[in-house]
Amino acid sequence: MQRYTLISILKGDALRISLGNKLTLAFIVFAVALSGLAIGISYRIVDNMNNEHYMSKADEIAATEAVIVNAQDIAKLREAFVAIYDATENRVMSDDWGTPEFNAYVGNFSKLEQMPEYQRLLAQLRELQGSNDVDCMYLSMVDPQNEFFLILLDAAEEEPCPIGCIDTLYYFNRRVLDDPTAGFPAYITDTEEYGWLVTSGAPVYAPDGTVLCYACVDISMDAIRQQEANYLTGLAVGLVGFTAILSIVAIIAVRHLIVSPINTLSDAATRYCSPNEDERGSFEDLQIHTRDEIQNLHQSMVRMEHDIDTYINNLMQTQEMLRDTRLEADMMNDLAHRDALTGIRNKLAYEQEMLRLEHDRTMGETRFGIAVIDINDLKVINDRYGHDCGDVSLRTLSNLICMVFTHSPVFRIGGDEFVVILKNNDYDKVDELVVEFQRQSEELNHADGLEPWERVEAAIGYVRYDPSLDSDVAATFHRADKVMYENKRQMKGGVVPR
Repeated sequence: MQRYTLISILKGDALRISLGNKLTLAFIVFAVALSGLAIGISYRIVDNMNNEHYMSKADEIAATEAVIVNAQDIAKLREAFVAIYDATENRVMSDDWGTPEFNAYVGNFSKLEQMPEYQRLLAQLRELQGSNDVDCMYLSMVDPQNEFFLILLDAAEEEPCPIGCIDTLYYFNRRVLDDPTAGFPAYITDTEEYGWLVTSGAPVYAPDGTVLCYACVDISMDAIRQQEANYLTGLAVGLVGFTAILSIVAIIAVRHLIVSPINTLSDAATRYCSPNEDERGSFEDLQIHTRDEIQNLHQSMVRMEHDIDTYINNLMQTQEMLRDTRLEADMMNDLAHRDALTGIRNKLAYEQEMLRLEHDRTMGETRFGIAVIDINDLKVINDRYGHDCGDVSLRTLSNLICMVFTHSPVFRIGGDEFVVILKNNDYDKVDELVVEFQRQSEELNHADGLEPWERVEAAIGYVRYDPSLDSDVAATFHRADKVMYENKRQMKGGVVPR
């Protein structure tokens, strides 16, 4: 049974697949890979050609739009728009479309739609839309101070963006903040609301050469993407059919020319791996004298057979010993670094973490902080209600710390003292987390229906590592400890002895 198990592992039942089938499979895999590569390259070429075509078209239409629109009407509309925009304090982004706040915000600009300039520009853009077969044309401007993209006028026939609508600039359009004349060179986006769109925006200039706004155009590419998908599907079907025909020819040729000379050795290998000992054979029993590579293979397998029995016994014994040793080591390591009362990391784990932090600090990793937390009146609880109740207080505080500081390791380093190594998100938001910790501690301390030992009050002090103040990690800890004792003194309304 041991011999069968190892051979199955080493071969992965490979001898159950004939060499002919392997060669055929290799040919099929190669043909499929080549077909896939051809499909991918073809699709990429077609996709790039379409993207370049429609991006060029969008740039041309936007440039034409910028030249045709009436700059005087835009100047008057912009002046009225900016006056309202600057006076509006509660600006609501388009992400909140449809909310009462959004409707109230854009309602500030609704009267601008009655301006004759707005109506003339709307009619002009809609006429351009119809003659250029685009989804929509619109006028926009940029608030460089807030990095906002603002809608002055949207000529879409269905669900146009209301005047005043605010979006944030895409990162690749930020050049316009430094150079307003750069406009918005054509780019492609894919969003849930609008699908695939090619967008371009050209600057509209005032007579003095300043940029009044941007004439923008959106062209839908959903239909183009569908045509590309249909092309890809047709190409794939054709290549699959061609691959199938070649595969059939390959199967016939390989089986006729290669498979038969090695069937004997294949059958012997199958019997050698049989789980039934009565059917199992030995490579030594075979009489193979082909005087070629197959005979060399047979002799190698005979030698392997002798080596396997010795090897498998040694391997299994070693594997069993390693498994037992690893389990024991993992268990002992976990117990050595785990606080028995609270289940969090203990002082030994803390000391190792401090060594690691000190090493990282010397290597330039200084984004860490330390928070020290000390439970108040634990001795009173122990003396008045017993140490079991004191243990409940410690576990309650431990759970609260772990609930608040979810991204940092927590340690119990003394009877009533805990340490949090501030990392990651907790490092960035430590001020908010400490307020949240104090809030939850306050709520727990004043909750109804709790026993005195279930009400937890704790002092907390924290600092971030500061190379100008801290010579090492231990110095950071001492600063945090002092802040904690100052917090304890304030909570008790007097001096807390060290």
